[in-house]
Amino acid sequence: MSTDLLSKIENKSAKICVIGLGQVGLPTALTFCQSGFDVTGHDINKDLLSSLDQSKTPFEEKGLEELLKSCIGSGKFHTNPSAEESVRNSDVIIVCVATPLTSGIMPDLSYLEKACQSISEISLENKLVIIESSIPPGTFRGVVLPILEKRSKLGKDFWAAFVPERLAPGIALSEIKTTPRVIGYADERSGNLAKSLYQKMVTSQVVSTPVEIAEVSKLVENAFRDVNVAFANEVGLICERYGIDVVELIKVCNSHPRVKLLQPGPGVGGPCLPKDPYLLLNPQGKKPIDSKIILDSRKINDSMPYHVVDLTLDAIKDLGKKIDQSTVLVLGVSYKANVSDTRFSPSKDIISQLSKNGCNVLVYDPKSKETFGAKKTEDIWKSISKSDVLIIVTDHDEFKSLDLSKIKQSMKNPVIVDTRRIFSKTQAEDLGIKYISVGYAKTLKDK
Repeated sequence: MSTDLLSKIENKSAKICVIGLGQVGLPTALTFCQSGFDVTGHDINKDLLSSLDQSKTPFEEKGLEELLKSCIGSGKFHTNPSAEESVRNSDVIIVCVATPLTSGIMPDLSYLEKACQSISEISLENKLVIIESSIPPGTFRGVVLPILEKRSKLGKDFWAAFVPERLAPGIALSEIKTTPRVIGYADERSGNLAKSLYQKMVTSQVVSTPVEIAEVSKLVENAFRDVNVAFANEVGLICERYGIDVVELIKVCNSHPRVKLLQPGPGVGGPCLPKDPYLLLNPQGKKPIDSKIILDSRKINDSMPYHVVDLTLDAIKDLGKKIDQSTVLVLGVSYKANVSDTRFSPSKDIISQLSKNGCNVLVYDPKSKETFGAKKTEDIWKSISKSDVLIIVTDHDEFKSLDLSKIKQSMKNPVIVDTRRIFSKTQAEDLGIKYISVGYAKTLKDK
């Protein structure tokens, strides 16, 4: 039976169903379609399906809308609100549903369990099920397979693999093809089928490994990045205490061939780094794992928005203004440059804390309608002229092109808190602008 499915995959006659059409599922579905497969997209959000049918994408992603129109025009991409029909009429089912954290910072697998339950109610004979959702170690064998095997037997009736997503919003359509993919297999035939499938989509290496390693690998990759960001942030705080500029320090340190310091910033956002370390430390069905370096890194990164608030409040005091009579303009609510995604964005806590302290907070972001409770402005220059402090939280290209001379002219006593270092510190200070950043903050009182 696996030979028949393998032949379908090889000649691209296998029909694919993607469950969950978010920022991973939609690029995945459209890229497989672009690669020559017939793809059905399913999501429980019927409004989303309706928008997709009208060639409207639910989020901003370079090239995504054009690709959606192309795939619909080719007749190879369809949406279906019925999970039953979508699964029954497909040879391959790819699950890309969310696995968020609970309010207690524990993995929430309810969406994944519901998706697997829906799949298991249909005959899985001769089908391949792939999980792309990020999952705690032990979830594939401990949760996914027991649900899928209620009516069918892995390796006999159907096949299954875990293939963790590896893409970044903003460059998703590029990374989904060029980044090496990991195939986590529970049995060899499932692994071979999944590897053959992804080799039809990606232009880079496809690596096969036992599913237990694949589960851990995705989470370790993001925990590694989170720890390195935390170290950079900690170094930035140390530089503030010594009264030196962390950017100059980084230039010197990175001249060493075995050192690669990152730049500190306002905190960590997005769908992966704030979440995956907790998934790593909460294995399915077992006690949480204690890791001082990973948990301390999370605390450091989570604390950075509050540090940005401290820098801002100190700057307001240095202006001789009362905090409850000051106006702060926050540029950017997206968690990273040139995307609309605001998940875990540092701006949320920055805006919330400034507001709690009595500041009048304005927000401008050309990519997102989110305000996190602040007042949204559509006129950036009018808002700059009304503001006491300008905080750059997101390094959108539009912000990088702002004229510092015009900012100087527009603000009475210009103060910029540049958490992303998009401006030249020297140029700003030469113009008479009070320039502050993480790792360069002369307003911070000795503590």
